[in-house]
Amino acid sequence: MGCHPPLSLPERELSALGRWLFARHCRASFLRSHYTAQMLWIKTLHIVFVASWFAGLFYLPRIFVNLADVAPGSSAEHERLLTMARRLMRFTHLLMVPAMALGIGLWAGYGIGWGPGQGWMHAKWLAVVLVLGYHHACARVLHRFERGDNRRSPNWYRVFNEVPVLLMLAIVSLVVVKPTDWGAFFVDWLCGLAVLAVVGLLAWWRRR
Repeated sequence: MGCHPPLSLPERELSALGRWLFARHCRASFLRSHYTAQMLWIKTLHIVFVASWFAGLFYLPRIFVNLADVAPGSSAEHERLLTMARRLMRFTHLLMVPAMALGIGLWAGYGIGWGPGQGWMHAKWLAVVLVLGYHHACARVLHRFERGDNRRSPNWYRVFNEVPVLLMLAIVSLVVVKPTDWGAFFVDWLCGLAVLAVVGLLAWWRRR
């Protein structure tokens, strides 16, 4: 009494299959949680390095504005600004490498942005290529200042300084929104850009 009858062969097979499936489920759950934690740490480092890289790209053109505004006879100030620009350029190069490597690792190693309906990732990679082009353009501008061959005005560099802001806005909005309706996304993005432009103009007008 109280004892279960012996299991038949098909029942024993089903019981063994159930235990195997349960063990597999537990193992998959463990690996999935470990995978997610590891991925989140990599993503955290990626965001930190990308933000630091963009900080360098934001500030470097401001140095170009000051370099273009230096009086012809102020060699000491010109050399001081050049030294600042060189150091920032080297630091920005160093930040770019882990930012790109971690981003490629998330994409290739963890499959982020793969599969159907992931057009936002293609658009993001296009924006990243444009950021790399801007980074290269900053290096070329610095070489021109080192050669004493600058042909641009301070106002031109002020406009040039706004390019990474637009690129960062594009990348962040693509990653956060992950658009599928591109028409609505572009309309929303342009409306937000217009609001930012109005706020910026009002702030500039008050500073005059």
